[in-house]
Parts: sequence; structure tokens; C-alpha cells
Amino acid sequence: MNQQSSSSSPSFIQIYALMQWLIKFPALTLMVMTRRDIGYRLLNPLILIAVFGLLAVVTILSIPGNESANQAPLLVFALIGFLSGIAQRIRRWRDVGRGVNHHTYYIGSSPLDFHWLPSFIRRNRRVARYIDPIVCAGIGLTLFPYSPALAAWLVFAAFCLRGFEDQVFQRERNRDLDLADSIHISEEQSRVLEQYEQARNAPQHQNSPGIPTGLGDDIQKKIHSQKHSNPSMN
Repeated sequence: MNQQSSSSSPSFIQIYALMQWLIKFPALTLMVMTRRDIGYRLLNPLILIAVFGLLAVVTILSIPGNESANQAPLLVFALIGFLSGIAQRIRRWRDVGRGVNHHTYYIGSSPLDFHWLPSFIRRNRRVARYIDPIVCAGIGLTLFPYSPALAAWLVFAAFCLRGFEDQVFQRERNRDLDLADSIHISEEQSRVLEQYEQARNAPQHQNSPGIPTGLGDDIQKKIHSQKHSNPSMN
């Protein structure tokens, strides 16, 4: 019985993979509010309804007996976030109709990625990966005296955004490294194939003609003519 229960319980790796999959949904609530170029397929209406609807339902159910949390701003946040996500999806669909090339799973550009920032800060999405979550968490802490419910959600979603950004960055970096490895392997294969072709097409050494034996035709004719002219040779 114990062996069956231990084998059916999820492992740490499975739980970690599930958490990685779940953190994108709270992160999405911040992304649609702060970023205006999110990919079309990332703004799935069913996902938006599920995420913001669940947030609204949990908020409403937590109101009785917990009025001090001031959940009304969180409800407004959920409504604005849902409408923002739908509006962005409509704009992406219009971009597709106009032939605008836009990755459909793009997680959006940071509104804080200013051109005057140093290049080492803007490189590798450091603004979106670090500054955005810090700013969102800071706003949440600032709003805590006015709406603890909204503040707690902003801080929680900021941590999820940090994890989701890092997850996407690691996946894209591994993809780029795999591509670089593929290019390196193809170059090595081309080099080996070229060497093989050169070795196969190299000119072969011809066999030596050797030392001729016997008499040539011209010498035999000369001897034959001398025999006829000088009978004593017979």
C-alpha cells in the first residue's frame, strides 16, 4: 500500500514543471497592463477569461468578513486587464491582416526599456527580466495601505513575471545554442566531405612503362634489308 501511494505521488521534477507552467498566468495579468506588443496567440481569449475571471471570483468570495483588504481595486484591475488583453488581441489580428511580421508568442517589450539606458542594461532583456518585476512589486508595496488585496496580488504577480521572463530567456538561449551547434556540426561535416572528395578525385600514379625488350620494327626492317643486300650474312 505504501509503495503504491509513493509511486502515484508526483515527483519534485513534476511539481517544478507544473509550477513553471502555472506562473505564466499571474504574470500575464501584469504583462497585458504594461506591455502593448504581446503576441497574438499568447492573448488567447479563453486564457484571458479563465485568468481574470478566476481572479475576480476569488476576490468576490474573499470580500465577506475581510472588508479591510479593500478588494474593489483588485476587481477593477481584473476588469481593465481583461479588456486590455482583448484589445491587444484585436490589434494583433489587424496587424496579421496588414502583413505585419510579429511573433505570435512574443511576451512583449518593457515600457521601461528606454533608448538612453546603457547598452549592457538593455541587452538580453535585462530591463524586462529584472526592472519590470521590481517596479511592479514596488508599486504593490506602495499601494498596500490603500488596498492590501491589490498590493498582495501585484507583488505575487511580480515574482511570477520574474520567473516567467527567466524561463522564456533560458528556453530561447538554449534554442540559439542548439542552432549554433548545428551550424558548427554542418561546417565540420562539409569540411570532411570536401576532404573526401579531394582524395577521391586526386590523379592516380600511372604504372612505369618498364624497359622494352626485343627489337623495334625499324631495326628489324634495317636488318632484313641488309641480309638481302649482303648474301654472305646468310
